[in-house]
Amino acid sequence: NNPHMQSNFAFCLLLTSAFGTTWSFLPCAEVAKPTHRKSPPAVFAKDDADELLSKAETLRREIEDFEQEKKAIINEEQRQINQSNQQKQELRERYSAVVPILKPDGSSQLERCDFKPRWSDGSSYIMAIEANLPLGVILGESLQFPMCTEIDEVAPDTNAFQAGLVVGDILHACSACKVEMELPTWQVIAGGIGIPKTKRMMFQADGRPFEEVIEAIGSNR
Repeated sequence: NNPHMQSNFAFCLLLTSAFGTTWSFLPCAEVAKPTHRKSPPAVFAKDDADELLSKAETLRREIEDFEQEKKAIINEEQRQINQSNQQKQELRERYSAVVPILKPDGSSQLERCDFKPRWSDGSSYIMAIEANLPLGVILGESLQFPMCTEIDEVAPDTNAFQAGLVVGDILHACSACKVEMELPTWQVIAGGIGIPKTKRMMFQADGRPFEEVIEAIGSNR
């Protein structure tokens, strides 16, 4: 009684008779599909949903572990960089000192100067001291380090002794004074010779002849 079923049944008759087949070979009741019927929606089983949730959780944990490992590596690299910089800074402070440097304009500014250590075992350090003259020391040429001036003797209860100098210390630099003639404008016009002015500077003792070092120290009088 269904018009759709009859239409499909007649269609099957035409097809089967065209190829000369029998009625029982192509059951029209199974081939016929009503046009108003819809395919049933796909339904995921509960096990499939649980499996997807488990995979998503596993992926989330893997991402979190990766981010933590990445963060740990970055933190460790930064720690090593900071440690290396701190060691370099400590090494520089160990072998450097803040001393007054004479500038071309005649002014003096405090600057940190680096000095090459003579002992390579890390047992030495640079020390800047200030003491009045006379120092009370005997200086000599180092037998261990060429072109170096060292302290051979320190008298007790002297300025050098109170400043902390000991036998064997190497002199890297010292203050020195030099006299320069300054010419004010009015003296230049009048043809004057200028006014003597004493300027203090740092004298580099490393690699200098012993006689020049002694002269530089004596200029502080």
